[in-house]
Amino acid sequence: MKITDAQKGNIYIILEMIIWSLFPIISILGLSGVASMVSLFWVNVFSTIFFLIIVLFRGNISDFKNKKVWFYSLGAVVFIDVLLYGLFFIALEKTTPANASIVALFEIVPSYFFFQILRKEKFKTKYIFGIILAMVGVFIVLSPKAGGVNIGDLIILIACFFPPLGNLYQQKARNLASTESVLFLRHLMALPFLYLLTVIFRTPIGNYDISNVFGWLLLNGVLIFGLSKIFWVEAIHRMTVTRALAVNSLNPVFTVLFAWLLLRQAPTYVQLVSLPFLIGAILLLTNFKFKK
Repeated sequence: MKITDAQKGNIYIILEMIIWSLFPIISILGLSGVASMVSLFWVNVFSTIFFLIIVLFRGNISDFKNKKVWFYSLGAVVFIDVLLYGLFFIALEKTTPANASIVALFEIVPSYFFFQILRKEKFKTKYIFGIILAMVGVFIVLSPKAGGVNIGDLIILIACFFPPLGNLYQQKARNLASTESVLFLRHLMALPFLYLLTVIFRTPIGNYDISNVFGWLLLNGVLIFGLSKIFWVEAIHRMTVTRALAVNSLNPVFTVLFAWLLLRQAPTYVQLVSLPFLIGAILLLTNFKFKK
């Protein structure tokens, strides 16, 4: 049976969700003895090389002749690579991977208002209840009994307001060029901005020996910022951003599990209490037929 374009979109977003759930864990492992902005810079270096190899292999150099691709990719760089990931890496120095993954679910709220209300994308009513359940799970983690909002969680909440515009620019760029070309431009153009941030934060790249975390930085660049982003761009090329984020709501469950297995960070009571709400949200948000 031939796989439809909509089915491909669902396969891509599920694969992206599973891989992306490792993002906070691998990023934290790559921060050992290395400043957050320095770590993010090197991750982008490896991602840029990864996508350049794919672009050259597939012969998509002609994609770069379109000036609009550069413009839209720059928009994605500012709102995603610099503002979102920059703040996220800073936050990971101050919170746990599980908390970071759960709080990051808040991204679906500004995305819902931006894409469904302002841009009037189609969105099923039952998904709104799923979003509400997801937010209850987030607020449980941030409740006073859980220790309240620490600075890392607050930074992630702020970061969640930037992706909607970035994803819009990313969609527009993908309509004009291949996924690997768009992602190559994104990571290439992000490097000067990230280098500038290392200067602003007074963490010069030359002051840090990355040999001890080289493997984690490479894995982050190729697997998390590389392969999973290919899946993400291909998914939102075939479905709405909010729908993709809805499916992606499952990743905190995997992050809690991976943090337990890889970092020996057993889930807290509060995280366990929040998970049923997240799972309920997932059941509502992912219960759609494989069709447009």
